[in-house]
Amino acid sequence: MSAIKKGIVFVAFSLAGCATNVSQFAMPDVVRFGQDNFVKVTHSQIDEMQHLLYLPENSEKNPENWQKGILFFLDKNSKNQTLEQRAAFRQAGFVKQPNIKAEVVIEQNELRSGVIYPPTERFNDVMLEVTRGRNLACGYGQIQFADKREVGKAVAKKLPNLTAYSHEIARLSLEFNQLAWQVQCSK
Repeated sequence: MSAIKKGIVFVAFSLAGCATNVSQFAMPDVVRFGQDNFVKVTHSQIDEMQHLLYLPENSEKNPENWQKGILFFLDKNSKNQTLEQRAAFRQAGFVKQPNIKAEVVIEQNELRSGVIYPPTERFNDVMLEVTRGRNLACGYGQIQFADKREVGKAVAKKLPNLTAYSHEIARLSLEFNQLAWQVQCSK
């Protein structure tokens, strides 16, 4: 092999080596939270964003119809957004939806939120959602736990008192914040 070909092969392998050293997200197969083991049901990716849904292993695992689940949102964060920018974006979104009860804070280098969603025409549930997000070497990772509470059609039409769920969202937040961090970076 000529010196030029050896040089080209060396450069090609060097570039290939660099490409494989790019950090990616490493996700667990199972997440234990509360009394349930959650297993991955869906994984979708659009550009730099990934979305994964984990449902209880003893459930139907229907991504269109579930009562509680853990969702992961992963973003390579090429725009280098800070937690403060993400918090402001989330708060601005919640302001536009007056029937939602939401709290967004940054604590212990995490973007955390607790949200209570009212029933909709499509779903007769109050949804409790707690979220934790971190900036990592491989991007931004967010873990979210959602629990739907059925309220019945008659109550759903009247828009139930969401503050009645404040104690429950606080309990879920405390429990969720104690969950070991699940998103890692791998090479």
